[in-house]
Amino acid sequence: MSRFSLACLLLLGSVSLGCAATSPYDRAWVGQELQRETGHALGDPAEAPSLPPGLRDASALGEDDVVALALWNSPSFAAELAQLGASRADLADAGALPNPTLSLLLPIGPRQLELSVLAPIAALVQRPFRVKAAKLDVERAARGLLQRGLDLVRDARLAWIDVEAAKARAAARQDLLQTWQNVAKVARARHEAGDAPAFEAAAAEADATDAEDQNERAVTEVAAAVQRLRLVVGLAGGALGQHLGTRAAPLDERAPAEAPALVDLALAARPDVRATEIAVEAAGERIGWEKSRIFTLLGRFDLKPIGPQGGAPLLPLPGVQMDVPIFNWNPGGIGRAEAELAAATLRYRLAQQGVATDIRLSRLQLVQALASLRRFRERVLPLLEKAAGVTFRAFEAGAEPYLAVLEATRRQRDARLRLIDLEAEVRRARANLDRHVGMNHATR
Repeated sequence: MSRFSLACLLLLGSVSLGCAATSPYDRAWVGQELQRETGHALGDPAEAPSLPPGLRDASALGEDDVVALALWNSPSFAAELAQLGASRADLADAGALPNPTLSLLLPIGPRQLELSVLAPIAALVQRPFRVKAAKLDVERAARGLLQRGLDLVRDARLAWIDVEAAKARAAARQDLLQTWQNVAKVARARHEAGDAPAFEAAAAEADATDAEDQNERAVTEVAAAVQRLRLVVGLAGGALGQHLGTRAAPLDERAPAEAPALVDLALAARPDVRATEIAVEAAGERIGWEKSRIFTLLGRFDLKPIGPQGGAPLLPLPGVQMDVPIFNWNPGGIGRAEAELAAATLRYRLAQQGVATDIRLSRLQLVQALASLRRFRERVLPLLEKAAGVTFRAFEAGAEPYLAVLEATRRQRDARLRLIDLEAEVRRARANLDRHVGMNHATR
């Protein structure tokens, strides 16, 4: 009987230990997935900020270049990746078996020497459930970090868009400053010739001064946008980011795919959706673990001398020790695990609905931004530019008052800035839609 029991224990232990407490979902896996998705690698957080492979200059960065810089240097994302080690440590704890308990009674007085060893057999039964749940938690954390990497890609693209929009506004402000200065020059000449009252020349001079201030503010906005970009890409400190700059890129005006196709792509591709699905699986494993905790079984091995005066021979006495589950069937643990499973299932359903809603909204925003841009650029802006030019020439010839050229020039200013904002809106909408789909440049 003892041989049979020992064989059963060895078989149970081999099956339990066969469930290895390791996981392929580590920092290297996250880096490989991000590189497969974006084409750019993660940098070493222990190294000083540097340019990623293939990028030699940071003074003229394109939209894809800032993505490479952010993934290579971002300290915030590196800090989040470091937290994956905590999940892997939990997996190591889940795979560790409790130590056996050794009890030794010394032969003092009439008591003989006794040696007892208690081994937690129930831990072998519970270990596969613990390990599988911990593995799923590691995968869930890794996929969540993969989604955070895609969020970083979106944030880097948005920061680049802000810099480019600020540069375009600064250029427009510079052109408008020249326009206002020309208006002020004509107003002074007309006043000196006696063809216009003094208040027109004074008003034109004031508007030109205000345009100069707006031009300076636009330059400051460019510098501020560059500083925000430096922070996103991880070059806020050190000399490498001091010469950070961007270069213009053609605007992608292609229409996005239909919403149902994008939703299907997102449900299959988004790491956070898969993470919520894994959370459901992990909650199911915890139910099995909690049910296995109803029984507490310990293997016992006693060794007692039975010879004269407590000497040899020694009598080995194998056995078991078990808590009888009469009053406590672990209702609290099982109930909590079942509640976690129900909550995880609902969160998974909510994640699916949230993905579909985000994609529909961001797609609508992109379609509307594209339509507004084309309408404004092709139909509104040319008319306002033409009206401003005609009004200024009439003002220069003395056929129009200053108020007319003032209104036309302000409309022209607002139109040029509106065009810049619409182009930036298209870029932002596409970046957000790519993020909601869960793939970099998914809509291109």
